[in-house]
Parts: sequence; C-alpha cells; structure tokens
Amino acid sequence: MKAWLLPGCFLIVGALSQSAWALTPCQSDTAVGSWCEAGIETLHPTQGGVGQLQVDETQATLADMNPKQLDKLMKKKEIPVVIAPDGGYWLVDRHHLTKALWQQGVKQVRVKVIGRLQDKDNFWSQMQNNHWAWLKDEKGLPLTPEQLPTSIDKLPDYPYRTLAGLLQDAGYFSKQDQVYFVEFAWASWLGKQMQWMPIDSANLAARLQQAKRLACGSDAKDLPGYPGRQCSLNQSKTAN
Repeated sequence: MKAWLLPGCFLIVGALSQSAWALTPCQSDTAVGSWCEAGIETLHPTQGGVGQLQVDETQATLADMNPKQLDKLMKKKEIPVVIAPDGGYWLVDRHHLTKALWQQGVKQVRVKVIGRLQDKDNFWSQMQNNHWAWLKDEKGLPLTPEQLPTSIDKLPDYPYRTLAGLLQDAGYFSKQDQVYFVEFAWASWLGKQMQWMPIDSANLAARLQQAKRLACGSDAKDLPGYPGRQCSLNQSKTAN
C-alpha cells in the first residue's frame, strides 16, 4: 500500500547506527532555535492519538536507508519541541514519524527547540494559543492535559486521523500558516460525516474516495485549508 504513504516519512532499520545525526543532548536551558538530541521516551505528546495505519506503513517502508540518508531526513523533517517550566520536552508535531521511529527501535532523535514557556500556571493556555497542543480526542471531544498519553509509545489509534492525513497528502486540504493539528479538525469532521464507519487496511481505499468527495463539498468550507488544490483541479477538469 505504498501509494498512500505520506511523503518524506522514511524509516531506518533497527540495526542502523544513529551516530549520523548525533548532536549535543537537550538541556532545560537549550536555546530556542537550537537543535539537540533527545531520547524519544522523554518526549511528551501534545495530542491524544495517531493514525496507526500510517505509523505502521511508515515503519514498514524504506527500512534500507543508510546513515547518510537518515541524517538528511532528520534534518529535513523537523521534530519540534517546547521546553516546559519543569524542563520537560513537549513534542508539538511529527508524532507519527516519532512513533514509527520508536517502533523501529530508534531511541534518540534530532529535535529543534521552538519555544520555552516559564509560566507554570498558564502553560496549557499558552500551548493552545500557540497551536502547540490539541486537547481533543478523535471525535472532537475535550481532553484535559492529564488525559494525554504520557509517552509516544502509548499514543492510541485514531483511524480517522489516518484518513485525514492521506486526504491532506492527496492535496484535498493544506496546512495554513504552519499551524499544527489541522488534520485533527478534518478527522473529527470526516468521522461525523461518515458516521464513524470502521476504517482498516481492507476498506481504506474506499473510505478515502468518499473522503475526497466530502472534502470538496460546501459543507467543508469552514475547515482549515479548504479547498485544497486537488478540488480546484477536479473542478477545472469538469468544466473543460
């Protein structure tokens, strides 16, 4: 099923040396804008789940990458973190890639510190104001910070997040202004529109075709990134 891979989500075989992207270990005082190396087990998720089908397919593909290719990937695919008042590292994007790396046996990753927050009492409001956290589940219901998974390996499966990711990859919506978590808004909307029908590897292609039709409809107009370039292309082909 390589046709629905997210572009650039490449992986490494478990035995591959990680020295290719080794950096100075992250510290609580690492400068904002700096790159450093962090253990995946120390990265706290800022979302409730991932599309596990995407994660598994990512892990299963491109496992023959050599250290040089992996180094190039890890430089290109920025894994952004925010340092909390207690010195903890909060992952604000690339949850899918990071979990796939973890499943593959990779323990250390290159991350970029994009922010440091020092106000403990207003930490989560600041995280949300900066679009650095998504405190809703797959169905769009509120989550408290305490309900977030405590580590990458504990992220549960959100099947409609897989569907939204593939829809984005196909060009039916796009992220605007580099705002994270756009896919979750689409995932909960698609689930409601499709009455939360089960999604698995056997029916994924059919579900994606239905999602494409829904994404170009007027009912999706209030969602971020609507309409995507593919909707415009389809309309042009129809007009001609």
